[in-house]
Amino acid sequence: MAGIPLSCKDRTNRDGIIYTKNLGLSAMEIQFARGFIPEEEAEELKEVAGKCDIELFVHSPYYINLTGDKRNVEMSMEKIRKSVHLADIMGAKVVTIHTGFYGSLSKKKAMERMAKNLRMLRDEFKKEGIEVPIGVETMGKKEVFGSIDEVIELCKRVHGIVPALDVAHIHARGNGCLKEKEDFQKIFDKVGELEMEHYLIHLTGVKYDKGGEMYHVPIRKGDMPVIKLMECIVENNYNVTIISESPILEHDAVYSQILLDRAMEMLK
Repeated sequence: MAGIPLSCKDRTNRDGIIYTKNLGLSAMEIQFARGFIPEEEAEELKEVAGKCDIELFVHSPYYINLTGDKRNVEMSMEKIRKSVHLADIMGAKVVTIHTGFYGSLSKKKAMERMAKNLRMLRDEFKKEGIEVPIGVETMGKKEVFGSIDEVIELCKRVHGIVPALDVAHIHARGNGCLKEKEDFQKIFDKVGELEMEHYLIHLTGVKYDKGGEMYHVPIRKGDMPVIKLMECIVENNYNVTIISESPILEHDAVYSQILLDRAMEMLK
């Protein structure tokens, strides 16, 4: 799930990992939205996660713009550097990032600038022996870089970058496009050309308008049929990690597990 469970009494990442284990879940995303953690804490989280058999993921600070002016880009790249270094220490699987706005740029020019800056970061990490992939999140607002096609194209251009598939954002950006199992299948078919062995999926309910995503809601208050996603995953035996980003964080994480189990029963 994305961050410390809401019902976890002690509001630390360490306690969040233990609580996640007690809920019967298997992954937690450490969030840097409100600031970074010390390296010593990252080392501790790796140890605790290992003992609890919890996979760790990281989400970098939300405001990142890799297409802006020089100052904004430098600040954004430094946030990504810090996120990736801490993720490497804690043994996280993927660092998810937002990429930025089109602004006054054409979509083509925004893509070129994104690729250039991410390639620069990738090369830095490679020299340092850091191999944690950067996950480029699919974004829900239409004025923001990050349609499913743009994310795939960016991953093709920069080796070592992977998609972070926020299906609610894809649904919202496409005006409620995910209605049937076949619609979810189209996402996996598109991403399939990247030949990935594992898929990171962010999941929540979402409200949207003609501009795309407005805000997150609990899964059952959205119109995206999550059971169809689960059926698609089970039928194809995809290797996925699902991170709940719902406003009712752990409740929908557990509910998603129930839906996955239901899909498995249906297909027996």
